[in-house]
Amino acid sequence: MAKLFNWFVRARDWYFALPRFKFEAMTLALAVLFGLLVMPAFIFLVGHIALKDYAHGSVFALYADFFKGLFEPRPSFWTVVAGPAVFLSLARLFRWILRKV
Repeated sequence: MAKLFNWFVRARDWYFALPRFKFEAMTLALAVLFGLLVMPAFIFLVGHIALKDYAHGSVFALYADFFKGLFEPRPSFWTVVAGPAVFLSLARLFRWILRKV
């Protein structure tokens, strides 16, 4: 367990020690990756709890429909991808405003 924690601490220290431009690029890339890979799974899970089974099958069918919607291009699918980056930007903006007040 200590080895895993040590790896996490080193990765965190490396991430926060990046130059400003690389830090912002990495943060944006991680947010977009989160929107591409994790958000559809969350949508499937919440939909499965609230609405029951997905009409086209399993979570893999949802991912297939999701990526097909990205290439068509449908704004709702791109909103899911951009959502974490926009949320993170708004949170950082509000934190900056609160620091100035």
